[in-house]
Formats: sequence, structure tokens, C-alpha cells
Amino acid sequence: LLSTMGGAMAARLKPCLLAAAATAAHGFSGNMNGKYSVSSGVEQDVPFNDDFASKGHEYFDVWAPEIATTYGENFWTSQGILPLPDHIIKRFANRTIAITGYEQDQVMVDPVGQPGLHPDRDLSVPINWVYNHHYMIYMIGATSELREIVADPDDVSAHGAPTRWVATDKPGIDSRGSSIPNRQFFSEGNGGESRKSFHGYPNGYAQLLESPVSWNIIPMQIDTRRRDCGVTRDSIGNCSKFEPWMEPKQARYGRRVSRANYSGILECPCNSRYGGDPIFYPDAKTKLISHQFSAIASGVCDASKRVASAGDCFEGAASIGIHARQMRNLTISDESQVGGCFVTMQDDGTAVVTYNTAGTRPGT
Repeated sequence: LLSTMGGAMAARLKPCLLAAAATAAHGFSGNMNGKYSVSSGVEQDVPFNDDFASKGHEYFDVWAPEIATTYGENFWTSQGILPLPDHIIKRFANRTIAITGYEQDQVMVDPVGQPGLHPDRDLSVPINWVYNHHYMIYMIGATSELREIVADPDDVSAHGAPTRWVATDKPGIDSRGSSIPNRQFFSEGNGGESRKSFHGYPNGYAQLLESPVSWNIIPMQIDTRRRDCGVTRDSIGNCSKFEPWMEPKQARYGRRVSRANYSGILECPCNSRYGGDPIFYPDAKTKLISHQFSAIASGVCDASKRVASAGDCFEGAASIGIHARQMRNLTISDESQVGGCFVTMQDDGTAVVTYNTAGTRPGT
């Protein structure tokens, strides 16, 4: 179960660019992922030449570092600052590149350890091997940089991570005297369907970037390949129809593994090691739930704040400082009384904390 993905895998990116000067068109299709179905508004398969190379656009390829994962592993990590090809950096120094589209693929490279050495040997990794949840790509100009900053705990875009990456001007760059952007971001149609999603602009449109020098990719992908089907280049045709394998209890909301043609770990279910819900992992203590209770003298509590169980009712009543000589807990099922959790004071100074499972009038 600890075997890594056979060979290793790298992200391959092919940005299209419109050169600053006119260039000769390529004599072959520039599409890495084949023909695209292009939509416009509500219309699908509209007439549009998606082969940018045939229109005189150029392209270049870049490869991210390789990734090796184990079954069930979620790889969600910045792959560092990666240089663009040297000829692109030199050609567009102090000039503007117009990016008219891009393609991406997840590939096994050959030989392992040398992405880009033999592009003709790249082998696309099936989506039912490694699910591409999403990715974020930055392209950086000479006057900007990527910086890792401390994330605001309330910033949901950080997804709970302690840090996040931002593209910003380099220190000392107060005014460049240019309206051309010095950084660009690409993350459209970036999920499992991204290889066949068209990432191109209409004629006459582009993302502009001044003096491009580097790029960065932060992929989030989940290893879903069952190991009894093989993980090498030679096993690419094995188990072409996906069948579920081992899954955490919390996958599929705790329901039984079905024969569905998808994996229950696609959305990264929590488990006994991290964030597992006590419903499924009562002894793991990886998710601890705390409650704050308060009482009202009359009326009823808001529906979203009502106490859900007898245990919470008794614990809450004991924690809010009710002045009573003694407290007695009682669980009933009486439709004639207030439902939920309520406290009644007795003449002898004691308090009865009642949780009613059958009351028709809500109490808390």
C-alpha cells in the first residue's frame, strides 16, 4: 500500500503566446490535448479554430517537478519558483508577452527524474489514477515575486493552512511607469475536467505580462489508483473502468461503498488521523467539539441554537451557573410539555434539568 505512483508524475503546461513580432505558423497542430468543444454563451460546439498554432501563435512547454504519492494521499503543495525557458526570458526582456491560452496535462515522464527531456515519451496519467482536484498557476515578471505570507485564520481562501502564497511587486518597486501587468494568474476550469476544458481567448484578447521570468504551480491532486491494478507505464490499460478500493469510514458520509464509477476519497474525507468526526471515530479525538451554553428566562431559543441531546442539555445546565441547592437531571417523552432542554426551579431550592424528546412546543 505504500508503493508510489509508477515512475513519477509531472505537470506539463503549454502556454500559447502571441509574439511581439509576427512569426511563421507551425506546420502541425499545437494542441496538446486534442480538439476542443468550444462554447459561446448558451451555445455549444460553436465554429471556432481552437488550433492556435495554425493561426500563427507560438507555444512553449514547461514541466513542473515530479510528484510521487501513495494511495489516498492528497498532494497540495507549492512546487517552488520555476524558471521559464531561457529563450522566452531573453526574447521578452523589457517587452510584453501576450498569452492567448494554455493547456495542462499530468504525465509520466521517461526517464524518471528528467521531465521534459523526451516529450515524445510523456504518457498521460488517467484521471481515475490521480484525480486533479484543482491547481493554481502564477506567471511572474522580472519586477514581481511570489511571497509566502502568514494566512489570516478567518481567510477561507487559505483553507486552514498557516500560510498562503501571494504575487506582489518586489521591494522598492513603487512605480514601474507601465500599465502592463508584471504578474498573471491562471486557474480557470481547473478541476478534474481541465484537460479537455478550453483555456483560450477569443481572437484579439490575451493576458499581458511584462518581462516574464518564472512560473509556479500549486496542484491539489488525490491518488485514487488501486494498487492491485498496477502503477507503472505498462499497467496503463489495466482496470480502465474505475472501481472503489479502501476508503476511510467518513467517505461517502459513512455510507457503504457502492459500485459507483468514482472514488470516495475524491473530496479528501477526514479520517482517524486528521479531523475525523466523532460519529465515525469516537476514540480518535482528532475533532473536538466544544459548546457554549446560555439560558433565557422566557420564550424559546432560536432553532439553530437548540440543544440536540440529553447529554448536552445536562452538561450545559451545569456549566452556566444556575443558583440551585441541588440539580437533578431528567429525560422524558411527554408531548404535553415543552420540548428540548429546560430547567424548572423547585420550592426547596433544587433545580430539575429536563430534556424532553417528544414535546410539541420547543423549549431550547
